[in-house]
Amino acid sequence: MAEVLITLGIIGVVAALTLPSLIQNYKIHVYVSKLNKFYSVISNAYIRAKQDNGDINNWNLVYYESSDKDEEDILYYLLPYMNYVKFCGKNEQGCFPDVEYKSIGSTRYGINLNQDSRHSKAILNDGVLIDSLTFEPPCSNTAPCGYLRIDVNAYALPNSLGIDLFTFVVFEDKIVPGGVKGVIDSDYFITRGDACTAQVIYGKNMDYIKDKQCKIWE
Repeated sequence: MAEVLITLGIIGVVAALTLPSLIQNYKIHVYVSKLNKFYSVISNAYIRAKQDNGDINNWNLVYYESSDKDEEDILYYLLPYMNYVKFCGKNEQGCFPDVEYKSIGSTRYGINLNQDSRHSKAILNDGVLIDSLTFEPPCSNTAPCGYLRIDVNAYALPNSLGIDLFTFVVFEDKIVPGGVKGVIDSDYFITRGDACTAQVIYGKNMDYIKDKQCKIWE
């Protein structure tokens, strides 16, 4: 009996030591899969939106601080080409958790996307939360048209840029993950977490978490 108890005790200790790591690795696998799936979906949606509405500079877009109208934001044009369950736009709450998002590194983010009326928000049918911020038109392939931010695990923690909240940049002809060389790759975005997206998309990993700092994808 004593030997059985000792064996069970050893098994319990090993499980206690390895289980958190297994759970964390599983979460990361889910985040990577969801983000890559989203990138495919949003890229196709953008192509179709331009086919039906013309060049993005011909959309009825207005700088995010100058408009509270849903139809003057990028997300309004993209959503018809994605499966979604709720559109909050700029003026309705409930599409994001009612919290201030944190940052993976030392530069603070601290924005409550649920309450911020500059951002347009929606919930996709797979539970991914999407947010958009539209810039001053006209835009080009070097001057961004806006940002998209995606929370891959909905209302669950940690609610942090670079871990479950990721940034994409909309250009005239393409949507690019944040952190590609030349695209929001300054120290500010690296230490805040916006620049982590490219490594998840192209590297298929989140190894940067342990260092709490993204790496630029070249």
